[in-house]
Amino acid sequence: MYCNRWHFYPKTYAEWDKVVAIAGEYEKLAAAKGWAKGTFWSQMAGQTPSEIIGEWNYPDLAALQQEFAEYECPEMEEVFGRLDELEVTRPSYTELLEIVPLD
Repeated sequence: MYCNRWHFYPKTYAEWDKVVAIAGEYEKLAAAKGWAKGTFWSQMAGQTPSEIIGEWNYPDLAALQQEFAEYECPEMEEVFGRLDELEVTRPSYTELLEIVPLD
């Protein structure tokens, strides 16, 4: 199992709303294309919410690579373009995690 996480840092509440809207558009596109469904997180306690984390799980690395290869479509170019226009407190970054077998 692999988990791909994207961290976004909107600068204002208006930008926060834009990230949420873009995430919703992405999820509709993902459902139509059969891509992994995302889960979106923010902090419940601590500092004022300033980070949105999108998380997608894949059964194996091949599934993740296949989906990423399909991102070369006009719809995803538009999604990524809208993300590039956001005002943020710092650049977004990604993580790729894999399960550590304990057996």
